[in-house]
Amino acid sequence: MNIWIFNHYARTPKQSGGTRHFELASYLVKKGCSVTIFASSFSHNKKEEMITYNSQRYQVEYIDGVKFVWLKTIPYKNSLKRIMNFISYSVNAYKVAMKDFKDEKVDLIIGSTVHPLAALAAYFVSKKLNAKFYFEERDLWPQTFIDFGKLKEKSLLSRVLFKVENFLYQKADKIIVLFNKATDYVVSKGVERDKVIYLPNGVNTGNHLDIKPSPEVDKIFREINNRFIVIYTGSHGIANHLKPILDLAKTTSKLDPSGKIHFLLVGNGPVKKDLIKGASDLNLKNISFADPVKKSDIPYLLSKADASYISIMDSPLYKWGFSMNKLYDYMAAGLPIFMYSNPAIVGEYSNLKGAIVSNDNVELAEQIVRLSNDSQMIEQMNRSLKVHVEENYSWNKLGQRFYNEFQLDKWGKYDSNKKTV
Repeated sequence: MNIWIFNHYARTPKQSGGTRHFELASYLVKKGCSVTIFASSFSHNKKEEMITYNSQRYQVEYIDGVKFVWLKTIPYKNSLKRIMNFISYSVNAYKVAMKDFKDEKVDLIIGSTVHPLAALAAYFVSKKLNAKFYFEERDLWPQTFIDFGKLKEKSLLSRVLFKVENFLYQKADKIIVLFNKATDYVVSKGVERDKVIYLPNGVNTGNHLDIKPSPEVDKIFREINNRFIVIYTGSHGIANHLKPILDLAKTTSKLDPSGKIHFLLVGNGPVKKDLIKGASDLNLKNISFADPVKKSDIPYLLSKADASYISIMDSPLYKWGFSMNKLYDYMAAGLPIFMYSNPAIVGEYSNLKGAIVSNDNVELAEQIVRLSNDSQMIEQMNRSLKVHVEENYSWNKLGQRFYNEFQLDKWGKYDSNKKTV
């Protein structure tokens, strides 16, 4: 099978950012498939170009058998230029695919939304090349922005985006969703349930068994060795709801006068400067911030921590569930998870044996202090999380699930006796 994936922000393990499609593609390559990922080489995190193009429009790179077609797109630092970047990616992806790769026999093209234009480009290429088209709706456009208060439901832009979403639903052979309840959202729009594939984010559990030391990571921990580290990794954006961690650090410091417990936030994003200033204003000595690390360094980074943190905003959006890469990384590392959230919002995670969920920072602080003095409890949570992620979110399991779904869609059957790679 020859599969193309259109994902504006696809990344490799050597870069910081999401490696969802690289991990899926790696599994499919092991199953004998050929996989090409069309991605922009402009780094959203660093706001800089990763490749020198000269007069070229794209470059091809093979990583562990996965072919990346890196596309030149318009650089940006503000919202208007970012929209132009969206457009330039979609136009260039279509042009490059149709001009330089059109002679390939393609079985399936996946259009993934970080924005809808990428999925539209994938659809039009699939139509030209007579390939199946799968629409992967990672964020619910425009529902996400409506629920976050960024758009009004009846606005012109919302109406246009809802029409684009419906168009992609109707044209897709299958619809891939990442949230555990997002199938219900799609069905509520008039789509048949058996057209939807639930394929959450996952983790390559093998990476956490093959931990490679990193000088960059060692540098982060140099001044906080011998502490009980509660770590957060990933974007520092509005949707990540990180402001409560400042209050949690302050509350914990009162219960931990020795300063044994330390909070570490690794990543970047638009609210990072505000968080650093907030920590300084509160004179917090038990919290620090570090730059993003490449994805392949995440297992080593997490191996040096003792527990993990995540915050889920109390928003109507999460009634459809969520699928955050960092959660599965935490689980694979066996790090107890402290989750600041309304337990009713997070569903299954409120009952997860390796997680403590509360929207009360005093309760979370007390539990962190308790855990820091209970190695037996840490070990129990560690085992529970590793079993849970291996059974539900390993890329071996998810890759095989997707492979079976496509076989069933293309040929009406799949070989259930074939083992995962």
